[in-house]
Amino acid sequence: MTTLPEVTFHIYPTDCDMLGHLNHATMLNFLERARWALLEPQIDVRHWAKQPVFSVVRHVDIGYLAQSRPGEDLVIRSGLLAIRRTSYIIKQEVRKMGSDAVVAEASIVFVAVDQDGQPVPVPDSWRDMLPQWPEPD
Repeated sequence: MTTLPEVTFHIYPTDCDMLGHLNHATMLNFLERARWALLEPQIDVRHWAKQPVFSVVRHVDIGYLAQSRPGEDLVIRSGLLAIRRTSYIIKQEVRKMGSDAVVAEASIVFVAVDQDGQPVPVPDSWRDMLPQWPEPD
């Protein structure tokens, strides 16, 4: 079984909406930061957009399954779910630390584009750069 990298985030009151739940925009930010954590050990992220081919988000699908509140810690696992010709999908799972409770599941579709913003085939090297999401049992 593939071991996926995990990133932990602490929820502060400023991360929450007026009802005291983790704000949707904050969750998007946590998910994005967890994805960057996959790349940082392998590439110089400061120059990511200057490469001949880079990624842009095409679609985000998030399902919320439980509440998250201030003081809790969330653990996000991320992995490559699929690669198509010009796009790929990253799956992310958010759990409460120390629990099997899934807070959210997300799938983000990215498109590989050139410097002119035109879709191009996903580079073969990207397949090895991201850990594979494990197959269901």
